[in-house]
Amino acid sequence: MRLGDLMKATNNFSKDHIIGSGSTGTMYRAVLEDGTSLMVKRLQDTQHSEKEFASEMATLGNVKNRNLVPLLGFCVAKKERLLVYKHMPNGTLHDRLHLVNEGDKSMDWPLRLKIGIGAAKGFAWLHHNCNPRIIHRNISSKCILLDVDFEPKISDFGLARLMNPVDTHLSTFVNGEFGDLGYVAPEYARTLVATPKGDVYSFGVVLLELVTGERPTYVAKASDSFKGSLAEWITELSSNSQLQDAIDNSLVGKGCDAELFQFLKVACNCVVPAHKERPTMFEVYQLLRAIGERYNFTTDDEILMPSDSSNADFIEELIVAREVKANH
Repeated sequence: MRLGDLMKATNNFSKDHIIGSGSTGTMYRAVLEDGTSLMVKRLQDTQHSEKEFASEMATLGNVKNRNLVPLLGFCVAKKERLLVYKHMPNGTLHDRLHLVNEGDKSMDWPLRLKIGIGAAKGFAWLHHNCNPRIIHRNISSKCILLDVDFEPKISDFGLARLMNPVDTHLSTFVNGEFGDLGYVAPEYARTLVATPKGDVYSFGVVLLELVTGERPTYVAKASDSFKGSLAEWITELSSNSQLQDAIDNSLVGKGCDAELFQFLKVACNCVVPAHKERPTMFEVYQLLRAIGERYNFTTDDEILMPSDSSNADFIEELIVAREVKANH
């Protein structure tokens, strides 16, 4: 796509058009002359040549799944690298969950659960069924966008490779880029290596946001003396057998308390400090799906079971989740 058209569509990348920004770049709302709404991602400085960038775009353009934001096109002009996506009218999960925009209403539990399951399905597909497999490396509630029906769509997948000239399966983050604060797995500071279990940790923080309503780096509900992250607060509550206190008050007492606690336990398993003890993204998806079965959120399941998912603990948890559903 042409730079001139995209500049015009974003009013020369006006601040008023910014949807969100993160470590890979800034996302803008764009309107073409024919009235078509799009989103344009303006990447931070990348080290790739035009040829390498175009090749990477060809790969990313073929990565298609119901729970990914469709990549429609791209633009390369001098130092500019722009990605063009389908417009998502309900913005980011972060803004909707934390009521950033005036007039937004707090999301009820079935909607939060639907978003959690759909996002987990998208990440599980990227990790286990996509070819080539993709580690996201920058998961946060800002990279989960919501379409007109509040169906979650994952953005920024595959961008970590674009931001880093070292193209290996487990290459390091961008120049030591730590991702969004509050979401980065504790082992990353030691190893500087992105892994699937690092993605699981980051997604676990998103799940905690959904069930607690709290932000990843600041917990309004915590005592004044607590200065840690959301994941650290949850760990503290868990060690004091006070985990129930973490659940968003607006969700409690509406007939879903057992589901809320099961969901919270799945999130807790994702953010344990020892990465080997975290579930895989496929397991996270299956556990959430079991919790949400009575709502009929999921369509025919296209996530294939990976060969490494015969984990006895996982199967036991799945049985528990199904028992909770049966008790409704």
